[in-house]
Amino acid sequence: MSNIDWSKLRKAADIKAEAELARLAPLIAEETQWVESERNYVSEQLEAIEDGEEIPGTEREWRDYRIQVRAWKEGAEGFPDSDKRPARPS
Repeated sequence: MSNIDWSKLRKAADIKAEAELARLAPLIAEETQWVESERNYVSEQLEAIEDGEEIPGTEREWRDYRIQVRAWKEGAEGFPDSDKRPARPS
């Protein structure tokens, strides 16, 4: 008879994955907040274009950028490295 509860055994890979998730959690939160902020900014830029204001980039570039920003989430290549974020039209 054994005093070990084998159902509670944690594998090294599981422990490593949990540590990595804990390390990434603040970065993921920061990037999620950036996406929301950037989506609001893109909306303002598209509204400015509709109103005839001169801004960097074309309407198509801003719409494409909006698609890239929406795709910037877990699973995206480079996420959550802020250096890999989509770049605004210029």
